[in-house]
Amino acid sequence: MPQLNLPSRLTASPLILLVLIALVLQGCFHDDDDPAPAPVPDANPTGYYSGPNGTTSVSDGAGGTIMLNDLQAMVNGDRIMMMSAANGLLYDGTITSISENDFTATFMIYTDGENPIPATATGRITQGSSITGTLTGSGAGSGTFSLSYAMSNNQPAAISRIANTVSHVVWEGNLVGNGPTYDFFLNDLGVLTHGTDVTIGAFDTCDINGSVNPISGTSLYEVSVSLSGCANPLVDGTTYTGLATSRSDSTVDDTLVLGVTNRAYSPFGDFI
Repeated sequence: MPQLNLPSRLTASPLILLVLIALVLQGCFHDDDDPAPAPVPDANPTGYYSGPNGTTSVSDGAGGTIMLNDLQAMVNGDRIMMMSAANGLLYDGTITSISENDFTATFMIYTDGENPIPATATGRITQGSSITGTLTGSGAGSGTFSLSYAMSNNQPAAISRIANTVSHVVWEGNLVGNGPTYDFFLNDLGVLTHGTDVTIGAFDTCDINGSVNPISGTSLYEVSVSLSGCANPLVDGTTYTGLATSRSDSTVDDTLVLGVTNRAYSPFGDFI
């Protein structure tokens, strides 16, 4: 009768058991070895936006609604400026937070260049496509807005695009929306020089002088101007800052969108 080799079988059994345990443990921890999903980056809202008709509305402060069919916006870093020239409204805001595609902001809203009122906003940024939000406040600070990323963002800012030339000798438009006509000159160094005084409103007799400088990598310009000679001494003598961009309503840059504030007053408009 052959002899049983019991010690060999007893020695092999623990080895088989260890292999089985290792395979089981490998299956248990497999999911933990998968890489974590990449975090969604915070959206960059920088650019120029214009509003599709009929999607932007705010309160008129008397139970009615104002449709802002001409609303447009410029965003650079945490600064956001929205304006409706037809309604004499400028919203000068600070984006206080961006988390992925959601943002919050605070605004001061100027009517015909003065009488600022506060508002807050929450909304959503789809980078390179749109910005939408809900305003919380009183009057024009209560409502919603929807703006689309403009095609002109593909054209980098350059003084050569907006400097006055023989064929375009001056920028002229209604200051503060439907206010008085005002004009100014802009040379090829970005120096903005006063043209014709306005004779009514918050900026009566003001001279406006300053500079317009391209913001690298965008279609926007930084603007800094000083007002002097104003009939209202509260408007006179302080520095106003803001943003500008050029827009084409035909085949060339024939409209300069510009707005500045000093946190108390705000000259702005579309200039052609």
